[in-house]
Amino acid sequence: MNWEKSFTQTSAPAKIILFGEHFVVYNKPAILASVTKRVKVGAYLNNRKSIDIKSDLGIEASYNKESDFNSIIKGRKDSEKILYPLYEAARNVLSERNQIQGLDIVVNSEFPSGVGLGSSAASCVATVAAVESLFHRPDKQYVCDKAIKSERLIHGNSSGADCYISTFGGLIYYSKNMGFNKIYCRKDLSLIIGNTGIKHSTGALVSSVKKFKDENNSLFNNLSCRAENISRDAFTAIEKGDEKKLGKLMRENHTLLQQIGVSHDKIDYLVNVCIENGALGAKLTGSGGGGIMLALVTQEKKLKIISTIKKNGYECIPVEIDFNGLMIY
Repeated sequence: MNWEKSFTQTSAPAKIILFGEHFVVYNKPAILASVTKRVKVGAYLNNRKSIDIKSDLGIEASYNKESDFNSIIKGRKDSEKILYPLYEAARNVLSERNQIQGLDIVVNSEFPSGVGLGSSAASCVATVAAVESLFHRPDKQYVCDKAIKSERLIHGNSSGADCYISTFGGLIYYSKNMGFNKIYCRKDLSLIIGNTGIKHSTGALVSSVKKFKDENNSLFNNLSCRAENISRDAFTAIEKGDEKKLGKLMRENHTLLQQIGVSHDKIDYLVNVCIENGALGAKLTGSGGGGIMLALVTQEKKLKIISTIKKNGYECIPVEIDFNGLMIY
């Protein structure tokens, strides 16, 4: 069978961290989930000796495969940082498959980038899969492994968890020592993401937590143990479908993140708004310092909470858990 195609389209979901951010760096567990917002990538064979990439962020790049130094970037100052890993992802697949064709790659996202929803990981996953799909039926583990290598060009110390959850979907319980363990969710979770619009530096926040740990070692160890227990209890609550327990644990996790100094006044405000309007639980998600927060809501309170967040001038993104992971069309 001749598998080669001239065009393919794929998509990969955004991710959230339900529990354990920052503490996971110190070998404590975290719970991640993919959610129902996606990055979509189209890949087209072309007759040129270049890999041309266009994103709906308003940025474009044209890379000559014969010389990395002749790339032409148009758009924002961070165009190279965003698009070069996608070029490397595409080039590595072509090289491994002994292909010499040029490519046009088009990237479109249903969610904002740079706020903690894993846009870089989802883009890498969808790009690897799109290029691989031109020549072979993709294997998800192959796609995940290649995407992790590309994402590390952006986040040098990436654990690979973002790419993993974006590839395979659902919920996972992750730690550096134990790796990835699937969580079976008894009940659908209705979630709301509130975006403060404040950009943050993950690296700077990770460094600030390390400084806090070094200066408050005993306290940090105590908080880490509490964070570990929260993640373990949350694993059980998810599998039992105990939303009230899960919401309580989210609130407790947010308090720990406040104590290590990674929350933000606007995040705390949105968390309080959600709780006061009936959310079961709410917390920051991701590295903090701005970015986004996450609320677990009932269907009865969902519209009220969405309306309240929007009335306060913040972007609101309702989502549910995505169980599909990478999709190839």
